[in-house]
Amino acid sequence: MWSVETCELSKSYGRVSSLVECNLQIAPGCVFGLLGPNGAGKSTLIRTLLGFLEPTSGSASIAGYDVRRQSLQARRQVAYLPGDARLMRSMRGDDLLKFFSGLHPCGSLQQALSVAERLQLNCSRRVMFMSTGMRQKLAISIVLGCGAPVVVLDEPTANLDPNVRSEVVKLINEVRAQGRTVLLSSHIFSDIDETCDRVVIMRDGRIVAEQAMQELQQAHIVTAHLDADTFSKGQTWRDHIDAQAFVSDVQTKLSADGSRQLELQLNGPPQQWLAWLERQPLRDMSITRSGIRSVYQRFHRSVLGE
Repeated sequence: MWSVETCELSKSYGRVSSLVECNLQIAPGCVFGLLGPNGAGKSTLIRTLLGFLEPTSGSASIAGYDVRRQSLQARRQVAYLPGDARLMRSMRGDDLLKFFSGLHPCGSLQQALSVAERLQLNCSRRVMFMSTGMRQKLAISIVLGCGAPVVVLDEPTANLDPNVRSEVVKLINEVRAQGRTVLLSSHIFSDIDETCDRVVIMRDGRIVAEQAMQELQQAHIVTAHLDADTFSKGQTWRDHIDAQAFVSDVQTKLSADGSRQLELQLNGPPQQWLAWLERQPLRDMSITRSGIRSVYQRFHRSVLGE
């Protein structure tokens, strides 16, 4: 049984489609990432899954429970951190942890306090006197303090400093080790690289790519320049870069000095392509291990300002 499953799930507002025929199958014990710019459909997908939005068509289930016909049972399986978590400002942090721990059937005050301690959060303060980062820590403590089998996190590390972000990443990986499922929406590529088993990339409400993160471990990005004087009239970089089976993607742009800058994604062990690469007319070459950012760029390069 899948922890989360959708079949042709769609959500429209009149002629505007926010989610289009979304198909997902997320296994138990998996950290599954959602990537895409604002407006890509990530939050619509999450809210439709959780029953906050009524789907226009299609179906979805959480832990085997249909999100429309069995909405209460489905939501009992989930601990959810929204991207704009609102907390009662007059309450103290420890009282809020106690309040929310009592609301969910899988809640645990002891576990919530343990997460808050790891995040170095002073729970004695009232929410109104907490900084944005402290309120985010408090919301994370509420959600990760719950033992629900499915955890949905929308931008969990926003407004957090690097040390705290690193601790949140550890906590997410611990949730996976417990056999629980995490659905993670984030704009931070390092969060995705360090936690996710699989990722989908969304654009205009559609899933445009799905990537197993393990496949990226043997993928590398080569960045280099191809001198302009190597070109004759009518020639392009394709006359010099002899595409091979291990070249999965090539991007090119003109630099300020008139040279062509190339970015190649090469798959497989380096010994398969290093000798070939040496024969190419390239200079100022750098080789880095690929990550989910390189996959994202294929679909949203303009969003990254490239």
